[in-house]
Amino acid sequence: MATAASQMSRENNKTTGNTGMTTTGNNDVVESTLRTVDEATKGSTGVSLFHILTLASIGGSLALFFAGKKSAAIFVGLWPPTFQALKSVADTNKQNKNS
Repeated sequence: MATAASQMSRENNKTTGNTGMTTTGNNDVVESTLRTVDEATKGSTGVSLFHILTLASIGGSLALFFAGKKSAAIFVGLWPPTFQALKSVADTNKQNKNS
């Protein structure tokens, strides 16, 4: 369920076309590209692109940590929640678009 602020923002974007990024109609170009690549990855591997990126960043973080590069390991270790948040947003917007 969307909040009043997000509904107002969505309505404002529909009327003005102002999303802060280049858009095609009401669809964000970057978001649609990520969704297309994610669907292609799911089709070929059976696993979401965002899940692959999450596991790869965890592995990379561990490799950096054991190589003695602790600052870089912490930096890369912060990426998995971001990938999962992007997956959540892409899925939510996909569901909203289909409704």
